[in-house]
Amino acid sequence: MIKIYKFETIDIPRLIAWIPDARFLLQWAGPQYTFPLDEAQFMKTYEQTKGENPSHFMFKAIHTQKQDVIGHLELMKVDYKKRSAVLGQILIGDSAKRGKGYGYQMVQAILRFAFDDLALKEIDLGVFDFNHSAIKCYQKAGFQPYKIQQNNRQFGDEYWTLIKMKLSEELWQKP
Repeated sequence: MIKIYKFETIDIPRLIAWIPDARFLLQWAGPQYTFPLDEAQFMKTYEQTKGENPSHFMFKAIHTQKQDVIGHLELMKVDYKKRSAVLGQILIGDSAKRGKGYGYQMVQAILRFAFDDLALKEIDLGVFDFNHSAIKCYQKAGFQPYKIQQNNRQFGDEYWTLIKMKLSEELWQKP
């Protein structure tokens, strides 16, 4: 079973170690960070998690039986008036642990936090069209595509298409 816990500054070195190269970084986080990652870049994001109504939440995902940190995920651009946010930067660090359903459990955990604890009404996300396993995971959780942005990102000679997906609290099926 997977549970999410507040990300702390002591988690930064592990997260940095999970990002092998610039291409992976762009796929995972968009243009927000530059490779090679360093603690200073994450501290800027971490500062957004402070205060009474932060606009950003960062979590680590822990496998409860093994007490092993296996992943990272974030809830960003939290808008308390519109009751919306953006889900992103979901990562299972060890590639050997991918494809085992942990991503889905992580998504469900953050949706419970967003819809139940924060009382949000809609969650949005973006995923590149070549990330088939992530798309499948998000669809299983109830997200539906609503917009396709061709040539949204460029990496070298590659142009990536972004699929925007969303899920309303009304359509979310709690596990």
